[in-house]
Parts: sequence; C-alpha cells; structure tokens
Amino acid sequence: MLRGDRGPLPTAQREDAASVNELAYQACPGLGVDYPQLVRWLFDRLPQNWLVGVYRQIFIGHSQNPRIRRAGSSGGVITQVLLYLLENDFIDGAVVLQHGFPQAWLSSPIIAQSAEQIEAAAQSVYVPVPVNTILAEIESFEGRLAYVGLPDQVAAIRRLQQLGHTGASKIDYIIGPYVGTIMYLDSICSYLRSKRGKALEDVAELRYRAGEWPGFLQVQLKDGETLREKKFYYNYLIPFYLTASTLLSVDFTNELTDISVGDAWNPQLEEKGEGFSVALARTERGSRLLKEMREKGLLVLEEISLDAALAMHGHMLDFKKRGTFIRMDWLRRFGRSTPKFGYAPQRIPISRICVEFFISGILFMGHSRLARYLVGRIPLKVIGPLFSVVRKTWKRISKPTKRSGLRTMTFRIDPSSLSDS
Repeated sequence: MLRGDRGPLPTAQREDAASVNELAYQACPGLGVDYPQLVRWLFDRLPQNWLVGVYRQIFIGHSQNPRIRRAGSSGGVITQVLLYLLENDFIDGAVVLQHGFPQAWLSSPIIAQSAEQIEAAAQSVYVPVPVNTILAEIESFEGRLAYVGLPDQVAAIRRLQQLGHTGASKIDYIIGPYVGTIMYLDSICSYLRSKRGKALEDVAELRYRAGEWPGFLQVQLKDGETLREKKFYYNYLIPFYLTASTLLSVDFTNELTDISVGDAWNPQLEEKGEGFSVALARTERGSRLLKEMREKGLLVLEEISLDAALAMHGHMLDFKKRGTFIRMDWLRRFGRSTPKFGYAPQRIPISRICVEFFISGILFMGHSRLARYLVGRIPLKVIGPLFSVVRKTWKRISKPTKRSGLRTMTFRIDPSSLSDS
C-alpha cells in the first residue's frame, strides 16, 4: 500500500500473476462479494429483508458509562462491547484502529490488548484505512480475537474464515459500524487549505467525531490552535472527495457481522444529544452478548422494529441498495468491470434512475480539479452553512422518490450463488 493524498492505495508488486496468493484473490472484496452464498454459509439462511441483512433483534441504546458514551461516535456501544469481551476473557485482543499513527492525521490497525488501547480507538475514521494489512500479525497472535471493520473488510474476513484461513479463524467476534460514505485523505487537505493555508504537517491530532453527539471535526494544530467544525458542515466535502469504492458498495449496515452499530438518527434522540446507537444483533452469539450486557447494566438497550430502524437511514439505504446497482449498470454499459454481489433489485423505478443522473452529475463535476481547487479556497463559515441548507433541501425534495417503494423492494438472486461451492 502506498500512502498519498487520496489515501492508502494498492500498488502492483510487478510479480508473475501465478504468484498471487489464491486465498487473497478469492477473498478480495474488489472482485465482488457473493452475498447470498456467504450469508447462507454464515447464518444458515437468507435475509428476510435485503436492505439490512439477517438479524435477530434491533436495539436503540448506549453505554451506561458516561465517559465511554461520550468518547464514541454515537453511543459507545462498540467500545463497551470490546471492553466487556476483553475483561471477561472471551478474547485476548481486539483488532481496532490506533489513531495518530504513523502520522498525526492517520490511523493504523493494531491488536489492542488493554482497556486503554480499546478506549483510545473509539470513534470513526472517515478516510480509507487498510485494516486487513494486519492479517500476518493476526496469524502469529496467540489467542482469540474480536475484530472491528468496515463492510468490505468484514466480507474479506468472513470469506477467509469460510476458506479456512488460519488467522481469520482466530476471530470469534466481528463487530462493525454502519458505513455510508468515505472520503479520500485529500478532503482533510482541502479543509486545512481553507483555514489560512494550513497543511497536514501542521496537525498534532485529528478527530472526526469529537464532542457532543453528533460531534465535530476537530483538528488540534501544533501551534496550539484548535479547528472545530460541525459534522454536517464538514460533510460539504463529500461531493468532492467521495471514494470510488463508496459508490460501488451495496452494504450499508455491515451485514456480515455478529453485531452492527450505527448512529440512531431520530429527531427526538438528536434533540437529546448525548449519543444514541442503533445496534443489530445478527448471530446468536451477538444477541446473547448484548442481552447479557444489558442485564449486567453495562448497556442501555431498547428493542425496536425493523420499520423504525429503516426510517433512520432511508436515504443511505437507497443510495446503496438502488443507487449502487444503477451506477454499476452504467459502468458496464461503458465496458467497465464492476464487482459481482450475487443479487440485484428486481426493478428500479425510472424516477429513481432520473434522480441518480442528477446525483452522479454532481459527483462528476465535484471530482474535477477545478471544483476541488475552488472548494478548498472558500471559507467554511460560508460553504458549511450553505451546504447544510442545500443538503436538507435536497433530502426533502428527493425523499418521495428515494423512499418510494424502498421498504417493499424485492431482489433477484443469481442461481449460481445458491449452488454449493
């Protein structure tokens, strides 16, 4: 992996193709994830609802510990679960991100073996981090593990487990966040340029969800100055620096985990602040773990319906479960290869395809050098509030089309996905 402005990017080793590790090739999410086949292997059944995948219970909740709750991106559920697993000897370590390493603005995967390391890994990172580069270290690790990763990273681990990979088989618990959009590292560069020409080298510490939920982008500079922006203001950079992989991902809720956790976007909860998570228990062990922690007073959890969970993230579910398939169809028409997922929507309304023309047009223009140059020189105090108003207006206008038929949409499964392989 080479680090650059667009994030950590793979580079060819210029070896003979025959030398490529076969397990690495088969588990590569860029090739595609055969969700029906992998889901059936993992859960012994297919989802009743392909928008969220297989689940047993859905909860809204948070850590009972105020410090852990406040330190997390939303309710501190992932951190609290990892601490419980480690402190009760269910695991010997947890694969998480170490923030601020190898540079202050970067994060790298580590096997955390103490409560302090786990708590320090709290919060989201909104630029690419290649977590699975730690696989060699996992193979040599003595003990059982928990693993926290994004949907594509989790899919690779599950595929490796299915194929009998020694390291991946040491992972007993997989927990993952909901993942909507990821931006290239140059998004931070652009933000810093808008702050009187600051650069990455000026950064002493970077946090993407600091402070009271929903949080702030917070950059501590080496000269002592602190830059702080509301999450929804900082999101103005999404149209300009959204990663290509984000546009070709169909998994928003991290469907192959034991427990998936996301922000509980609900007007009543957002007014309260403090931080609330939506948590999906997918496997029997994940469900048992959450219930046990609730009984011991470590988590506050209230079970909710699927409809309530879908309502919290309808916009992003549509972006992944309909938008991605539209975008892949267009790419194939231009002769481009795309990942294969083993399933697709039965039907996407023409009205939704028209909306995608507009969305993709904005992204196409936003990714131009001119657009990126200009946005990096507009003060955030101007563009942040403007973007927030435009975002809310767009969501209100497009909501009828993007939500229409979403909850009842059906999917067709590739017959080859259900064959024994």
